[in-house]
Amino acid sequence: MPESDVANGLIVLTDATCMIKEKRYPGIPTLVWNDGIDEDASDWFRDLVVRDGLAISSVEEYANILRPFLRFCRSRRRNWRTVDDDFLLVWREELHRGQSVGIPRVNTSLDVIFSFYQWAEEKRRIRYHVGIYTDDEIPAQIREHGFSITAKRTFRKTRHGKVFASWSTKLKLAGARQSSRLRHTPTEDETRRAHEVIAEQPLGERDSLMFSWAEEVGTRRSEILQVRKSHMPTQSELEKLIDLGEDWCIELKRKGGKTKPIYVSPDLVIRTMDFIEVGRADIVSLCKAKIVDYHEPDEVFISTRTGLVLHPDSVTSLGAKAFNSAGITNANIHRLRARKAVEVVETLVEAVFSGEMIGSQTSWIETILTLAAERMGHMSPESLRPYLNYVLKRRIEKSDANAVAKLKTKRRQLEAHVGTLARRLSQHCELHRAARLIADLRNEEAASALRRIADELLLGA
Repeated sequence: MPESDVANGLIVLTDATCMIKEKRYPGIPTLVWNDGIDEDASDWFRDLVVRDGLAISSVEEYANILRPFLRFCRSRRRNWRTVDDDFLLVWREELHRGQSVGIPRVNTSLDVIFSFYQWAEEKRRIRYHVGIYTDDEIPAQIREHGFSITAKRTFRKTRHGKVFASWSTKLKLAGARQSSRLRHTPTEDETRRAHEVIAEQPLGERDSLMFSWAEEVGTRRSEILQVRKSHMPTQSELEKLIDLGEDWCIELKRKGGKTKPIYVSPDLVIRTMDFIEVGRADIVSLCKAKIVDYHEPDEVFISTRTGLVLHPDSVTSLGAKAFNSAGITNANIHRLRARKAVEVVETLVEAVFSGEMIGSQTSWIETILTLAAERMGHMSPESLRPYLNYVLKRRIEKSDANAVAKLKTKRRQLEAHVGTLARRLSQHCELHRAARLIADLRNEEAASALRRIADELLLGA
């Protein structure tokens, strides 16, 4: 392993032998420098997974954000325990101005770093360094001195009326674009093109199938990678599904750490089972031939290099390449999940307007958002509001009444434009006539023509 890699901070993931309280925890990040393991950062990553139940993919992202900050501390010979607001501002400007990182990403970095310091304060690895205390919790001498890292307290009220308090950094940049505008959601034709592009790749069968899980079921990348052989139905169960026209239910750990059901069409199940029998079996055979003591995992989507479940970043990377190759910008595999979200919301909107979900006491907007959140595994119904706005806007634009209104507007604008052009032509004709009169030395008639033009211009003004 190159020494420079360790000097810059190396993230090593635990394997399946990692046991904590009799439970296996593969994939927990550990941060290693050339002088050894960073115990504080690594302990935080472990707590995020074991204590807080965060998804491995989320904790890996935290590690990828904290590592460059700690590397920056080391380059400045600054012990992380002595960092204050001023140093955090230097880091913020290094990201924003020095590295041209966008405001949302800079603020995300500050949030993650603040969370690390809050954890360290709560674990008493630093004391009275971060201002996460109410006035009655602060000793008098500390109150006079102040905190090295300041904090602000925020409150959030749930739909059920419960109020939650939390702490956050005061140092985030203003001006981050807060918009409900959706990123590009691939159309049907664009999605088909992406499938065609990826199907031509060496592992196209596997990768196109992952696309379909995102598109047809609405699963996130971490959820796709949880799909197992043992989740698949038996042949008799599959035949029953086909006869009844029902979806197959499996349970996955979704965002927030809760296990929830998802429903998969028989067609997608059949395609997945076929991949397990053929394409995946080829990958397993390849790994058995080159990896000593290789044991086949239960997960469906595995790597040809390691024989283990794919890394989430690999899923993102291959998705981005496929969309770029298909000429689709500002889209990735997660946007296929957005297609499913639009489809779910659209179905519910159709149910509302057909009268199936309207009652005397029903708030149809909240009903749609709540049901859609349940189906898509969203923790907050509000996160789906942009999709509802998009669907309603599209529905309005396609309505007959809107088409008539647009036609009337177009006609009014055309009539106004025609009138403007006619006036311009008329004035040009009069000017041409006046010019001819002047050339013929018929000055009185020319003056009369010019006065008429002037009068028309004044009336027009």
